[in-house]
Amino acid sequence: MQRVCKKAMILSLYFVMMRAFLFFYLLTFATTLFAQKKIRTEDLFEQGQEAHDKGNYTQALALLNECLKQDPGFSDAYFLRASTREQLKDLEGALTDYSIYLEQNPKSPEALFSRGLVRYQLKKYDQAYEDFTQYLNAPGGATQTIFFNTKPTATGNNQVMTAQSSIRPLIYNYLGVIDQKRNNFSKSVAWLDSAIQLVPKEADYYVNRGLSKQSMKDTTAAMADFQKALAINPQHTVALHNIAVFKRQQGDKKASADPLEQAIDSDSSMLAPYLERALQRMEGGYLKGALDDYNKALEIEPKDPEIWLGRGVVKERMKDYSGAFSDYTKAIEIKESFVKAWINRANILLKMERYKDAVEDYTAALIYIPDSAPAYYNRAIAKYKLDKLPEACEDLKKAESLGMKADAKLKGKICTAK
Repeated sequence: MQRVCKKAMILSLYFVMMRAFLFFYLLTFATTLFAQKKIRTEDLFEQGQEAHDKGNYTQALALLNECLKQDPGFSDAYFLRASTREQLKDLEGALTDYSIYLEQNPKSPEALFSRGLVRYQLKKYDQAYEDFTQYLNAPGGATQTIFFNTKPTATGNNQVMTAQSSIRPLIYNYLGVIDQKRNNFSKSVAWLDSAIQLVPKEADYYVNRGLSKQSMKDTTAAMADFQKALAINPQHTVALHNIAVFKRQQGDKKASADPLEQAIDSDSSMLAPYLERALQRMEGGYLKGALDDYNKALEIEPKDPEIWLGRGVVKERMKDYSGAFSDYTKAIEIKESFVKAWINRANILLKMERYKDAVEDYTAALIYIPDSAPAYYNRAIAKYKLDKLPEACEDLKKAESLGMKADAKLKGKICTAK
């Protein structure tokens, strides 16, 4: 009996020891796995950083995705992935990552500045304004992060900077441009005054301030800023363009040509000088030159309905009705409520003797602007061509009631029965 009890005690002790050993083994194994995972995560981050710094952004993104998959709380990986996504033109993804990083580091100047830049590029101007003003109130600190930043001006020049070097005047410039876009011109000028006070030899700041002063109808002060910008940078595209526009508005078309030519030679990727020169050429009867300028403008910005409309007008004057019809159609596809395009296309249809289609286009224009006298007047002509005299006369009288003077001979033909 004693032997049995002793054997049971030994077995019991054995099982206790085995359980303890197993627990210790599992704990050690889990700790080792955790440590290995931690090392692996940090390795992924470092490899991602290295790929990012070498410009291998697709590789960096894959490494950082895996890093965050293993450790979703790895804060720095979100910041680095945001920067990587910026370089890959994934601005929405970059915005998400900067926002996640800022949830954990809400006063990070680098992240506030970076997110502000992304929001600005996405035209989220109010949110960008908030980030930039928060940046100005954020505590300073050393940083090694390098930014390749495109300034908020038409020159598009890149600057290499850190978040703590020469950023404050650039922030003032962004804030000034945003207030300009929000029609807060006095406030815009104040921000740009601050930028110029810190960096008095930056041409862009003078140009942006000049644009705000121009919007405030202070033409003399605006021209002085544009001239100051040219004194700093004689090839500044926006300054040259705005001086050319001013001279044209003053009736000096010959003198306005040179600054436009200089602006285009200075930066052939700029949209505004081509549009201004196209307008001048069209007004001067140089239709082929105007067409060339609109073609170039559409290469730069193919989604602006106004440019398609402008090229359509040139083609219409060149008697290329089919081409004009296509351009007006493209303008409507981009912006369905674009009444000018509906009316211009309807006018082309009249010339092409497609009267029924013309009536439909004039009617579409009247949906968006019910008191459009030209739409009623021209629809009356189209209905007259379709021999719908009562309806045509009604449209003609409506156009007259809206202030449009009707041709007496035309009215006599259309409203004879009345």
